[in-house]
Amino acid sequence: MTWGNGASWRRDTRPGVLVILFGIAVVGFAALWAMLLLMPALISIDHAVSSAIRSIASPQLDPIALAFTTLGGFAIMSALALAVSAWLLWRGLRAEAALVAGTMTFGPALGQLIKLMAGRERPPVEFARIVPPADLSFPSGHALSAFLFFGTLVFLLFTVDETLSLKAKALVSATCVVLAIVISLSRVYLGVHYLGDIFGGWLLGAAVMTITVGLYVTVTSGRTASR
Repeated sequence: MTWGNGASWRRDTRPGVLVILFGIAVVGFAALWAMLLLMPALISIDHAVSSAIRSIASPQLDPIALAFTTLGGFAIMSALALAVSAWLLWRGLRAEAALVAGTMTFGPALGQLIKLMAGRERPPVEFARIVPPADLSFPSGHALSAFLFFGTLVFLLFTVDETLSLKAKALVSATCVVLAIVISLSRVYLGVHYLGDIFGGWLLGAAVMTITVGLYVTVTSGRTASR
């Protein structure tokens, strides 16, 4: 696979779009946070839908869910991000490596901080099909990390790679999206998160990516202009 310098993306940079997307993601996340803490009706719906997802549990699905939730854990996500960053550095793509490393550092750290601020408890321990984590519930760290990692891969695939066909890119992107969704929903299935926590992770991930992608676009545009 050959990776270019992303010139086609930089020629079509629209910072205003990133600002709008950031605003939508932040407002959506803040609204969801507030509603999940203050609106009993929404909380009840969240609990009911989460219960419905847990109700499909079966001995056949348990190991599959466990495999995906393990894939989305901190250790494996960190290792994957490190491996991708190292590969990009080896290819001489320092800005792209920094994008992956920075996104996967800043995003999860911010998520942990917001968990403490939100203070939302996890589902009751009797719902859990695995040992529940000791930290709080909102937003889901697995959903956040999966969104950030696979979302950044898709971004780089469409903006930097110059060899894959559009069909191949679409197939890889669809696989990334499915992986992110299944990793996230495995947390609800296993009884350690509510569905609202998953949506919170995705919305926060969208906000984080607009920041890191915006920084990447700014840095690489300046790099091109100086050549």
